[in-house]
Amino acid sequence: MTGLISFIGGIYFVTVICILIKQHHHLWKGRGFVLFIPITMLNIINLHPEYGIYWAYVGVISFFLLLEFKDACICAAIFNLCIFYLVNLHYPLPVQYRIYASLTLVTLFTLILSFFINRLLITLNVLVTRDSLTNALNRPTFHRAMEKVLYTFLRYKTPATLFIFDLDNFKSINDTYGHLVGDNVLKKVSKTIQDRLRGSDQLFRYGGEEFAVLLTQTTQEDALKLSEELRLLVEQQDYNIDSPVTISGGVSQTRESDHVNSWIERCDKALYKAKSAGRNKVLTAQN
Repeated sequence: MTGLISFIGGIYFVTVICILIKQHHHLWKGRGFVLFIPITMLNIINLHPEYGIYWAYVGVISFFLLLEFKDACICAAIFNLCIFYLVNLHYPLPVQYRIYASLTLVTLFTLILSFFINRLLITLNVLVTRDSLTNALNRPTFHRAMEKVLYTFLRYKTPATLFIFDLDNFKSINDTYGHLVGDNVLKKVSKTIQDRLRGSDQLFRYGGEEFAVLLTQTTQEDALKLSEELRLLVEQQDYNIDSPVTISGGVSQTRESDHVNSWIERCDKALYKAKSAGRNKVLTAQN
């Protein structure tokens, strides 16, 4: 039984690795692990209690190494209950108390360490993926997100639309009021846009005063309506300066022949066309 479970587990791990390499997707977020290794450990403890119990400590730690924090906590709690039941069957009372205490301490210490590591990773992820001034996602993250959306579109034909915009006459705002005021304008524009977007949409700071909004599962027509709404929202905000703050942008939907650069280029052409047409406009790519 142990050999069979281990063999199936080996096949599962090979499958996970193949999917990670080919599709960049983690099968079941590692949860398949709990179907194999912990069951194998419990079986060994039941068959050979004289030495199998040592694997319980490895099992608890492995949950926090291989699963997301919430899943690891749930699995560790269930695993410990199973261990306690087997310990109650196979060990005298004084030994039971020692195992209960030591396994509980190992679980608590691992949980606390995992919790702080998880918080640190979240903080690092924010630092790596977000622009420190505007809290929008940064340019490297933008290109990765574009590649992922294009892959999804080409595979599943799920539409997505890109909206690239920048602030009109932003240099004159910096020159007139100073860079601190200019930074505050950028932050307020970013917050205004993010407050309106859906949870599945993403705002990126593409350049100095240039931003990009990636709208998943959205056609060009719907994206144009949203972009017009965003343009009006930005224009209506109070920035505590005498100069108006407006944006101009270009909108384009994914196409079969697209790669990242061609998609961005179409939006840029529409953006430049909006600038040439008098600014404070959003236009769609025509070719």
